[in-house]
Amino acid sequence: QGLKQLEREKAFDTFKERENEMINTEIVSLNKDFVTLDLGQGLETSLPRKELLRSDDTNVGSRLKVYITKVEMTTKGPKVFVSRTDKNLVKRLIEQVCPEIHDGTVEIMGIARDAGDRCKVAVYSHDSNVDPVGSVVGYKGSRISEVLEALQGEKIDIYEWSKDPNVLIQNSLEPAKIVAINPDKKKKQAIVIVKDKDLTAAIGNKGQNAKLAAQSCGWKIEIKSITQAKEDGIKYRRLDNAEA
Repeated sequence: QGLKQLEREKAFDTFKERENEMINTEIVSLNKDFVTLDLGQGLETSLPRKELLRSDDTNVGSRLKVYITKVEMTTKGPKVFVSRTDKNLVKRLIEQVCPEIHDGTVEIMGIARDAGDRCKVAVYSHDSNVDPVGSVVGYKGSRISEVLEALQGEKIDIYEWSKDPNVLIQNSLEPAKIVAINPDKKKKQAIVIVKDKDLTAAIGNKGQNAKLAAQSCGWKIEIKSITQAKEDGIKYRRLDNAEA
């Protein structure tokens, strides 16, 4: 009994240290509601199927990278809570493939995620000679492809973070084309003007592009077409790089 208790405590300490980290697991059994994952150290955990990504391969023996959200000691021993949908899983995956993030040259400034579908990541370089987006994407996409593989096809937009709100908001809304931005630095919110034909693309399907842009750059963003801006009497100055 004493030995069993020691083993439990040892396993608890091991996983407690790995809280907020990513680990590799293997599916050992499944039913219609849950998959059971082998975490190593004689520990297993259940993950509700709704917590998986739509494209996840759910067969016994399949390997899944998961993010450890919480570790608790219960009367039955340590319980490890894991997630596939947490945005920090993407963060850890990117850190793993990008040495520039490890050494502090490149920093992830913001991240927003619609798990299983799309993710936006804002990156910044502390060294003007290092391209932050290029560092994460890698030569011909070699680095980001590892991340995409682990997420089984979730799309990831990497963009450059900037101290200039106009540049930051413009980058965050890529690939949408922006005509003008009226930022309010105090309130950290901005009105973004786009051509009428670009409005749906800028907002994105079910508002996804605008929502992920706002969450990842930390600004509240309201997108209006040129026609709407005219109707609302909004004055704006075209961005230098905006197409006429």
